[in-house]
Amino acid sequence: MINKAIFLWSVGLTFDFLDELVFQPIWVGIYIEDISRTIGMLVTGFGLFLVLSDLAKTREQLEEELKTDVLTKAYNRRYFYHYVQQNQDRPFSIVIVDIDHFKAINDEYGHDVGDQVLVDFVLQCHKALEQTILFARIGGEEFALYVPTDDRVILSQTCQQLLCMASNVLVTPSKTLSVSVGSAIKRTTETFSNTMKRADQALYLAKNQGRSRYIHNP
Repeated sequence: MINKAIFLWSVGLTFDFLDELVFQPIWVGIYIEDISRTIGMLVTGFGLFLVLSDLAKTREQLEEELKTDVLTKAYNRRYFYHYVQQNQDRPFSIVIVDIDHFKAINDEYGHDVGDQVLVDFVLQCHKALEQTILFARIGGEEFALYVPTDDRVILSQTCQQLLCMASNVLVTPSKTLSVSVGSAIKRTTETFSNTMKRADQALYLAKNQGRSRYIHNP
């Protein structure tokens, strides 16, 4: 469309230039020169507007793809760390979730089933979790949450909710999913990496104590 519009604009400019060199009938100036130039300008402007709109949409899509995990559409590890680094000026907690026996699921039922389990779990979390909570996939079967609170009761409710959401995911018609959960509330003088480490330690204890449970690192 833009190419045709530029052509019309060029036709108008060409006749305008020729008007300085040779005599042209009035109708040429009105119907060819002015109309071609006006239509060409208007259509070119509209075409450029559409192109810029498409570029803006493409940029937004690329930015979103850089932030999200390809398979599950959860936020990815890179964006999670960036987000937390930018939001450390208020109280928050870190939760780490690990799907129990995920390797066994892949080995016994196949990677297609394993992938679907990941997708279904993320879908459950997106539906149920508060919008203020940032939920991300930070590893193969490992997820992390940024919870903007230092209230132990609210944090505990969120973590118990994760256990329930996992049980809603079917691995097979007769087998449901389970997860292990660890959490830590950021201390005043503590770095983000140390909070992550303490949440990971809590997760490790949950897995060692039999999985399918939640442990908080005070």
